[in-house]
Amino acid sequence: MTATDRRTVAIVGAGRLGGALGRLLAEAGYRIVAVTGRTRRSAIAAAGFIGAGEATTDVVRAAAVAAIVFITTPDRAIRKVCERIAQGGGLRRGALVIHASGAQNRGLLDAARVAGARRAVIHPLQSVPSREQGVAHLPGSYFRIEADPGTLRRVRAIVRALGGNELLLPRWQSDPASAAIYHAGAVAASNYLVTLLDFATRHLQALGAERQQALQALLPLAQGTLANVQRLGIPQALTGPIARGDAQTIAGHIAAMQKLAPELLDLYRLLARQTIPLAREQGGLTAQAAAVLSRIVRK
Repeated sequence: MTATDRRTVAIVGAGRLGGALGRLLAEAGYRIVAVTGRTRRSAIAAAGFIGAGEATTDVVRAAAVAAIVFITTPDRAIRKVCERIAQGGGLRRGALVIHASGAQNRGLLDAARVAGARRAVIHPLQSVPSREQGVAHLPGSYFRIEADPGTLRRVRAIVRALGGNELLLPRWQSDPASAAIYHAGAVAASNYLVTLLDFATRHLQALGAERQQALQALLPLAQGTLANVQRLGIPQALTGPIARGDAQTIAGHIAAMQKLAPELLDLYRLLARQTIPLAREQGGLTAQAAAVLSRIVRK
């Protein structure tokens, strides 16, 4: 296999993430040779966005012409698609088969290993709501990498081509638990951030604010905090009454919620309890003040 052949890529399941990955790889000099979709129409649209690749619904045919096969279908379909490709004879010996699920390890690709291919996982720590947003935001993001022995160098080159950074996880084990705890962290940073912003807006809604206006009012504060976290890190970016040891203010919050919005109390107390150790780590909260705060926020 020539160096050029080794850079041929099939995107199997070119939705939002697959389309973005294909476009970025094409721009980096990889040759996209096949693009699949659930329908021929969707495959043609994806190939058009990527700017290369034969559009097809035949996953076996698509994989057979490539040295690198990205399976970017929904998580629930990855194993079955890989098995279909392997059983159909669609994998070259030594081909590299990659999935991009954060919640799963490379065990989903065992059929590829049996067929003589290599397995890898490349998962971006990034939200991809559209192909266009993926192309804009994947470069500069961190990626979790997992690869069969002898394949890591090649996989790292792909991540560099995407403009990504490798996330180092020295205690990673290639098992479901490692994948799940990693993915839970990603969910907390992305999905639960949305939940946390909703929680914040509900405090203002309790005072009659309209939801969208409350969100718009709080977003500059949230964005400023994220900028501080990026610049200063954790826990240095922490501010507010717990960091100051202001037990009276926290007690006032709880009393007001009991009166006006009791449904917010449980999460508020939980977040406060998680914030106290951060304030201690930051260095501005004494042990005595932390003990007082802990008593106040105890359920």
